[in-house]
Amino acid sequence: MDFYTVLIFFHVLLFAGWFGGHLGVLALLRQAKSSRLDPEHRGFTLRLAMRLDRIPRTAFALTPAVGLTLAQSWGSPVRGAFLAAFWLLTVVWIVFVWAVPRESETARAQLLRKIEGTLMVLGGFAFFVYGGYQLFLGDQITGKWLALKMALFGLVPLPALEIGEAMHRLRPALDELSATRMPIPPKISRAIDIASLASLILYALLIAAAFIGATKPI
Repeated sequence: MDFYTVLIFFHVLLFAGWFGGHLGVLALLRQAKSSRLDPEHRGFTLRLAMRLDRIPRTAFALTPAVGLTLAQSWGSPVRGAFLAAFWLLTVVWIVFVWAVPRESETARAQLLRKIEGTLMVLGGFAFFVYGGYQLFLGDQITGKWLALKMALFGLVPLPALEIGEAMHRLRPALDELSATRMPIPPKISRAIDIASLASLILYALLIAAAFIGATKPI
């Protein structure tokens, strides 16, 4: 068993945690909209969704570093010191995932959320631009399927950030929602619907990237 095979295993494991974790978050959010839930269970369902959200976000943070390590076999120029720096950035990203309080409105919490979002956008933009360039013009990556997969991955931060924003908007209403059997207010319901739509877009991107990686169609 070589190192490459072990990385492939963890890459698949991350995909399962990412996809399955978001699926669990989506199911809990949809269930919380039901007016049949008593106040205690509604609050528990929403809080559980917010806590579970850290699992797919952690898998998301690890996936680029593992993927770039694997991509060395397919001509990726990100290697040596650059790859080590990327892994260091990944560690910082994971710290943000577990340390940034989505429920807090303090100046520090808002700043940390902005930094996390900026890192995600910049990382996604870099993947999209580089993957697109290598797909149509560049010759550094020998497998064009990998370039396409990188470009698709660059789009992932957009729905992922929208899911995070929806979760953040839900947090201030938890206490109110936990004290009533009344239907969820329209504003909160819309936030759940937006998170649901963003999750579906995320699933489509993940499935497409996984399919390209497994079949290598180009």
